[in-house]
Amino acid sequence: KERTRLAGILLVLIMLSLSSRVAVARELIFSIHPFANPATIYRSFQPLVEYLEKTTGTTITIKIAPSYIAHVLMVGRGKADIAFVGPSPYVRIKDKFGGIELLGQFKMRDDINDKVVIVCRDTASITSIADLAGKTFAFGDHQSFGSHYLPRWLLDTNGVPVKNLITYDFVKSHDNVVLSVLHGDFAAGGVRLDIYRKYADRPLRILAGPFPIPPHALVCRKDLGQALKDALRQSLLSLRDPAVLESINPAMLRFEEVSDGDFDQARTIMNYIEAR
Repeated sequence: KERTRLAGILLVLIMLSLSSRVAVARELIFSIHPFANPATIYRSFQPLVEYLEKTTGTTITIKIAPSYIAHVLMVGRGKADIAFVGPSPYVRIKDKFGGIELLGQFKMRDDINDKVVIVCRDTASITSIADLAGKTFAFGDHQSFGSHYLPRWLLDTNGVPVKNLITYDFVKSHDNVVLSVLHGDFAAGGVRLDIYRKYADRPLRILAGPFPIPPHALVCRKDLGQALKDALRQSLLSLRDPAVLESINPAMLRFEEVSDGDFDQARTIMNYIEAR
């Protein structure tokens, strides 16, 4: 009987060990929207992935969605375990699908990723948003808060609804907005302050702003498991390695706590625009 009991205990320990290894080996999918070219995104986030793998004992694979909408659907439908979200993708996923929890927000020097500016060429004669009536305007992606919803709200509330523009277009990304304005394809466009500063040596100036926007953040699936969610959140909030942080953005300082209420401005402005 003693031998049978010991054999039973040993079998239980073996099964627990195997199940633990399976849990650790489980691959987590980290979805990111295509805010830049894929090679740049991988280079930026791979050090963070390696850090999280080490601190949580998981395997994490980056998946770059082909569009903002694909990213929203992937995360909203539970096909991703972790995700990088801007204000409008977060609101869209949270309010339409649910099933996600905030892990931490990106905190950068001067909050440059949480501010938006309207830019134009430095030789342009326009001096205010109101001067854009009868001009052209570049938006980024339809689902981008910083390069679509907020700039469009600013135009509208300054007497320049899109019907009063000669034309406008969606050029997919913040960088493309800047490049389109620099090339003279559009008179102005709206971008995050950190993107504008990337082109500080180019013939570009701020027409209006900066305007504060809700944070960019990391989220995870709500049903990921409390222990793993806690480990991911704690790992992010305690991260201080400058090599990992500055790989994401040279101005990145740390991750901070974030709450759903931090995105209320995005909800209000998105509802305003979509009611038009």
